[in-house]
Parts: sequence; C-alpha cells; structure tokens
Amino acid sequence: MKMENIVKDLTDALDLDVPTRMLGIPDQEYVIQISPRQLLSVVEKLWEYGVWHLSTITCLQDEHFTLLYHFWYFGNLTVHLDLIEGDLQVQSICGLIPGAEYYEREIREMYGIEFRGMPNPAPLLLPDSWKGGYPMRRDGQGNIPEIEKKDSDALEGGIS
Repeated sequence: MKMENIVKDLTDALDLDVPTRMLGIPDQEYVIQISPRQLLSVVEKLWEYGVWHLSTITCLQDEHFTLLYHFWYFGNLTVHLDLIEGDLQVQSICGLIPGAEYYEREIREMYGIEFRGMPNPAPLLLPDSWKGGYPMRRDGQGNIPEIEKKDSDALEGGIS
C-alpha cells in the first residue's frame, strides 16, 4: 500500500483533517496534525497498515511545544501535535513502538515533556546527578548552572 493511500485511509478512519504538505519537501511527505489525545489511535492505525518505522521524534519550542513523529513506509509521514502550555504531557507510544523509548527519554530530559506510561524514565544523556533543569528549554526553566571560568581557560594569541 502506498503512503498516499495509507494517509487517505487513516484520515477517513479516524476523521482527521486533510493532511498538508511541508514547504520545500518532496511530494512524498505528508503531515497530519492531531491533538495529543489522538496520538495512540493514530499510531495503532498506522501499525495496522504496516507503518511501524519511526525515524525519530522531534520537539520544537516556539510559542508552544510541538512534537513531530516522523514515520517512513515508502514515503514520509509526519504526525504533528501541539502541546498546551501547562499540560506538557502526552501518552507514550513505547507499547506500540518500543524503539520510541530513546526519543521520548531524550525529549523528556531536554525539554521536560512528560510521556505517560513511559517504561523507563531514567536519564539518557544527562548524568543522574543533574540538577540544572531542562537544557533545551527557552522559557527560563532551563536553569543551566553557570560554569565557573578560570583564568587558565582563556585563550590568548589567536589560533592555537
């Protein structure tokens, strides 16, 4: 089944909005915008169609947080969802796609997005002793500790 047919069947079966196309991306790229509560039903339906390859999950922060789930099956499909400020959580898809665990853990650690039902919420990249907040946040909750510079850290005299 072609991605075009999968997207049409998916939008019909779950009564989703018509997919959009991303600017600058070839015609084989489809983007479906959903609400966070629709995520599991969309991923379950994709699984039924044989779309189980999740390339990555991207987190973006602008006026709000956006999660982009990038799937591949002889064409690209991005599932786009926006999170509401004050409710930065979404259901984990690890029960359907176990490989999503690393993407979810990274996003949780870097941005503070909670994935309900995540099987292993242990830190992935930051040390267990990290107390500095969420390093990728741009809303003042990053709280990255200042590193004390020593005079010996300064470079002098141009290129070394």
